[in-house]
Amino acid sequence: MIKAVGFDVDGTLYPNYQMLLCSLPSLLTVPRLMVYFGQIRKEVRQTKYDGSLHDIQAQLLANKLGISKDVARDRMERHLYNRWEHSFRCIKPFRQVRETLLAFKRSGLMLGALSDFPITNKLKFLKLDDIFDCSLSSEETGYLKPHSIPFLQMARRFELAPEEILYVGNSYPYDIVGASEVGMKTAWLSMRGENGRADIVFSNYYELRTRVLAEYAGKPSR
Repeated sequence: MIKAVGFDVDGTLYPNYQMLLCSLPSLLTVPRLMVYFGQIRKEVRQTKYDGSLHDIQAQLLANKLGISKDVARDRMERHLYNRWEHSFRCIKPFRQVRETLLAFKRSGLMLGALSDFPITNKLKFLKLDDIFDCSLSSEETGYLKPHSIPFLQMARRFELAPEEILYVGNSYPYDIVGASEVGMKTAWLSMRGENGRADIVFSNYYELRTRVLAEYAGKPSR
């Protein structure tokens, strides 16, 4: 039995290709910034650091661009984060996402969202903000997945042990491995049918709903 389900956001609640399309304006207007930002995100995932995530990203970006940290932070905010949030208004969730979340709520499960990017108005734009019990972003946790801290902070928000939570994500190395390491059960959104360490592998939300309600929530599927 589980008592809560946590969800990654980008690529899990909606298709990755939609975010790639939203990123095209940034890639076309500030290509170096986009490339370097992708590189520093990979570095941060493998780096132990003190201070805020935003600070370490700004400093690494400043080092690559040869500019001050304040200027790097401003460029990152204006050309990436703010532009992405504005573009997010046109993104639509996967089919059956809302129906699945509502079915989980009716079964008594709590729901949470955990994103490596600022979550701000994302759930609102996806028309899902009225369903989630809690939401967390990397800016709040201070670390990117697969670090254990984001997952453990989600467990604290739920006031549950990690073993009582099912975590749903599309990235095997970040979502599935990270959640498994702290003891959460995992559901991997994969179109290739691979399993690895995931407890559930699914390719659509009807499949996820059916399996979770039947296997983990002790409820018949609908």
